[in-house]
Formats: sequence, structure tokens, C-alpha cells
Amino acid sequence: MVQSLARGIEILLLLQKRESATIVEIAEVLDVDKSTVSRLMSTLMQYDMVSINPSNKKYRLGFRLMYLGEGVKKDFNIVNVARPYIHMICDEVKESVHLATLGNRKMYIADQILSHKPYNISAQIGMIEPWHCSSVGKCLLAFKSQSYIEEIFHDYEFKKYTPNTITTYEELKEELEKIREQRYALDNEEFSQGVCCVAVPIFHYGRNVNSCLGISVPKEQMTKENIKKYVHCMKKYSRLISEELGCESHLS
Repeated sequence: MVQSLARGIEILLLLQKRESATIVEIAEVLDVDKSTVSRLMSTLMQYDMVSINPSNKKYRLGFRLMYLGEGVKKDFNIVNVARPYIHMICDEVKESVHLATLGNRKMYIADQILSHKPYNISAQIGMIEPWHCSSVGKCLLAFKSQSYIEEIFHDYEFKKYTPNTITTYEELKEELEKIREQRYALDNEEFSQGVCCVAVPIFHYGRNVNSCLGISVPKEQMTKENIKKYVHCMKKYSRLISEELGCESHLS
């Protein structure tokens, strides 16, 4: 591993999390000298990866990252295919809708369309969703092989986010079996207090599941009636997305 490159990436991730930080703050978090951070920031600024606020000397992410992000989207077939359908789901159910997809053994939010609701609970593009307590994470796992699941959960930390979080592998296995049967997954305030999510799988060529559609709402909104409405709508459009991705025998 190239240490300077790794530290540069750590700085970008830190700025994404904190929104802005001074060289002193970054040095403290990374446990490195201020001079080292200063040199790294100088290099990152040359490539417009970061910028600085002259008034408080705090650094933030640069606009070049937006350009790179758009490049990823253009080459990311699932985003291009799914986006029109995500718009349709949002229009029909009047809720924010997101697309999550697999990358490097992690579940990422790849795209989203925001509703006009005042609460507008949304996922952040690029955010990693935990496997054991997010609707999209559990939904994808339910349609993976047992060997894949076991590999993911080898030395996995079942972090407890809320009182409802699944904290054991045995509990999760039962949940995955239920998801396979009903063909959708729920996050019942498992990842974030007061927020519930529902997700359905997208089948790719060869009936592989590498992506999911998801809707997140306040817990009061996740009634049985709404679950039925959300699932019906997402399944309808996930079928169309799956067909475009080459899966001819997608099941409802």
C-alpha cells in the first residue's frame, strides 16, 4: 500500500464526513504531523480535489470530485437503466426512492430521486449500507449463495444501531429466509431510530441480484397499506429494469 495515497484518500473520506476541517483537525484524526497533512492538501488542491475557505482556513471537498462522480455514473449501466424507472416510482408513491448496488463486497447507494415531501428522508449517494440492518443490504443477501453470505459474515461486526438491530447471524439467517419468500425486505427502525425502509431486488443477467430499489420513510408512514403499495410499485418497475439488464424470467 502506498502510504501517501492512502492518507490522501483518508483525508477525502474525512472531509466527506465532516464537510470541512482545518489542517490541525485532520492531523489529529489521522495521527500524523501537520507538515505531512499540509503537503498532502497542497497536492490535492492542485488537482481540485479539495478547496479552502479563506475566512476560516477550513478545507472542503473540491468540485473535481463531482466531475469524477459523473464519470462513474456514465459508465455505470445499472444507474442509466434504472434512473427513468426510479423517477416513475417516485411519481407514483410520492416518496424518495434510491438505488443501491454491490461494489467491492459492499452495498452502496448509487442513485436516488427525491420526493417533494417536507420530511424527505433520503439516502446519500456513495453511502455504504450495512449488511445486517439495512433493507437493501438484507434484500441483496437473501438472493445470494450461502457461500457468499458466509464469506461476508466471516469476522463481521454486528454493530447495534438501535434497539431493533439484528445482532446475531442466526437472527439474520431467519430474516433472509423470510425475505426470499416474500421477495422484499424491511428495515424496521434497525439502522436509524424513527426511520423504516423497504427494498426489492433487481435481477441482472443470469438471475444474479447485484442491485436493489429502496424507499425510506418515517416509521409512522410504514403502515401495512403503504408497504403493500410501495412493494407493488417497486416490483413492477424492478421487473422492467431486470428485463433491460437481460433477465428474461424475472419473478414478481
